[in-house]
Amino acid sequence: MVIGIALLLLSPVLVFLLPNFVANTLYFKTGSWFIFVSGGVYMIYTIGMVLLIAVFFVLYVLNLSKKAYYISAGLALMAVLTFYIASLNYTMLSDDEIVYRPLFSFETHSYNWSDVEKAKFRSIHADDGTSQFDVTFNDGEKLTFTVNRLFSKFLNPVESRLSYEGVEVEKILVPKKE
Repeated sequence: MVIGIALLLLSPVLVFLLPNFVANTLYFKTGSWFIFVSGGVYMIYTIGMVLLIAVFFVLYVLNLSKKAYYISAGLALMAVLTFYIASLNYTMLSDDEIVYRPLFSFETHSYNWSDVEKAKFRSIHADDGTSQFDVTFNDGEKLTFTVNRLFSKFLNPVESRLSYEGVEVEKILVPKKE
């Protein structure tokens, strides 16, 4: 029970820090700028954390019975599977390439910076939503970055790299809604 309560109290911090830590641990390589995870990954980690907490509460509520062990083992297996699925999603920007794996996909997409056909930055007022940076590749694939505090630190290097490759970033200023 104590472990379940401790996880319950620590889960907001763990869910906030764990996705980026895991992605950077698994996918960071020499020349990488940063590894990003999508917003949906945090929800999947939350589900995994709830399953993990449920393991300990089931053991406590059912008084460590044989049935409790089977249910807890099933919940633990589901939690591990959930964390595994969440760990597959990432987007890596590096000196040479852009590599990403969409959420719930086992296919990794890898593109050189020279494969970028066009880029578009939509600046939206903070009260109206979030700004987005779209990159379209030669094969028609499109990758969208949400411009948050973290990505905004990499906006200038991304624009510089695209400029070096001869790709002009189309900048669209969306007026503030009244």
